[in-house]
Amino acid sequence: MLASKDNILPIFFGWLALKLCTESAFVKTMGTKLTEFEPPTGRQAKPCVLKLAPELHPKGDEGLLPSEYEKTIRKIKYGVLYKPAVAKFPLVDAFFFLVSNPMTLVALRMTTAGGQHTTASTARQFTECLVAYCNGWEESSQDMSWEIIYVQQADSTPMNDWRRCDVVNSDNVSDAEHYEIAAFWREKVRQYPVLISSGEFSMDEALRSVQ
Repeated sequence: MLASKDNILPIFFGWLALKLCTESAFVKTMGTKLTEFEPPTGRQAKPCVLKLAPELHPKGDEGLLPSEYEKTIRKIKYGVLYKPAVAKFPLVDAFFFLVSNPMTLVALRMTTAGGQHTTASTARQFTECLVAYCNGWEESSQDMSWEIIYVQQADSTPMNDWRRCDVVNSDNVSDAEHYEIAAFWREKVRQYPVLISSGEFSMDEALRSVQ
């Protein structure tokens, strides 16, 4: 059973939330709740693109196999939810690209217990995955807007502040690159938390998502 009396069991929450990001009604509801964390640089807040234009939400999804099993590097598709089928995929649980001005990468992260800060090494691993999966990433990513949506179940400990990108010692990344990544995170990445109650998933949506 996925649901009882329109309530989704917690174990299915993250999986189903990702599935429903392709459903217009769910995205519109989520969009009304998205408010940006105040970044440490004090830059002006900006509404999430899904709040401004929920109709741009992904209309379908594609799985991502480990890069060594992908036969070709993919051309970036807009409005497609990419869901990595990779154990311990870095930083996010899914992501998609939207045609906006500028082009926007929207990453989704399912979080519990208030969420965790990340590191420059983890952020670098994520961009390395994008290079491996996306044809022409270096060119496409120029001036791209980055947004991360932290999706939490309503009864979990809420996130109340900005998620840092910490610089830690690593043999794989130079100190200069570490600090460059951390600066990019601090100055360019926008973060939006959202609390979703399991009651917002209807039984019809749950059944439709597994068809």
